[in-house]
Amino acid sequence: MPIRLTASSTSVVRRNKRKREVLGSDLLHIVEDELAEARSSDLASRREKREARLEVIDYSVRIDSELSDLSDVVVGIKVVLSRMWEKIPEKGTRLNRDGVADLLRFRKSVPPVVTVAHLHALYPSDPTFIDRELQRVAENGQVRKLIVNINTGDVVIESNNYFKILEDASNKFNEFTYKNFELLLKENPVATSFLAQELEEYGISEDSGIRDLLSTGFLVLSSTPGKYLASIPNIGAYLKLNTKPRKWIVRQLERAKWKELLEKSIHERWDSNVSNLWRDFRGVSFDWAMMECKGGGWIEPFLTPAGIGWKLTGKKD
Repeated sequence: MPIRLTASSTSVVRRNKRKREVLGSDLLHIVEDELAEARSSDLASRREKREARLEVIDYSVRIDSELSDLSDVVVGIKVVLSRMWEKIPEKGTRLNRDGVADLLRFRKSVPPVVTVAHLHALYPSDPTFIDRELQRVAENGQVRKLIVNINTGDVVIESNNYFKILEDASNKFNEFTYKNFELLLKENPVATSFLAQELEEYGISEDSGIRDLLSTGFLVLSSTPGKYLASIPNIGAYLKLNTKPRKWIVRQLERAKWKELLEKSIHERWDSNVSNLWRDFRGVSFDWAMMECKGGGWIEPFLTPAGIGWKLTGKKD
């Protein structure tokens, strides 16, 4: 027998269909709301994790760049210089051929000096070692200490490198000035400054030498009238190169909620900051910049379950 549909039965079927459509629409909204809530919860969880303080396991941390052997401080100077530059890659620097050539010329012009802060970072186990050793090697003529009037602190250079630079620049002033100044430095290996009277005793007067030594960068004026600081050409370029990466690293930590970050996070930001790395920082190495910050007392390390973390000490830059 064929099935007959009455008006009432048809009405029921249609009403049920509309009911299922309403339920389907409501279910879709419920699912969407739940997904949105899950996404929001996930973002909040990640934000909370990012803003949470790093767990500290230990404040006594051995950094790879530190030297465990308290060897001659001259060895430390060589180590710092050897770690200063990154090798220039063939791609990824955003520098054209002229830019690379300019970078190489700049690196060659930077004097081979090292900050005392950098040396302190190499030998953290004995804070007085560097000061004792620098005094010893300065007295025996191995190292020359130079005073700079900025927050970087004093710098040092091996004496043979200093006198080589002086010799290379000797054609920029008369022979007597060159010989007399060289003699003055060698007979006063620990001296970092000279009065005008002391310079005149070595035949270096305002008219016959001081002006030339100032213009070439081997002397700079001090805040005391009639007093001159021993220096070296292009020291300003080195100091800027030293300061820019340090300020950048400190700024990364200042922007963090708890003024602390994992080392790998800082390193990732450093590597991704291509323009600064090769144009402003001239390709100095990350480790070299971090050790300057550590040795100068701007940052300090601590151990976390995820690796080494760094935090600000509160020292003003």
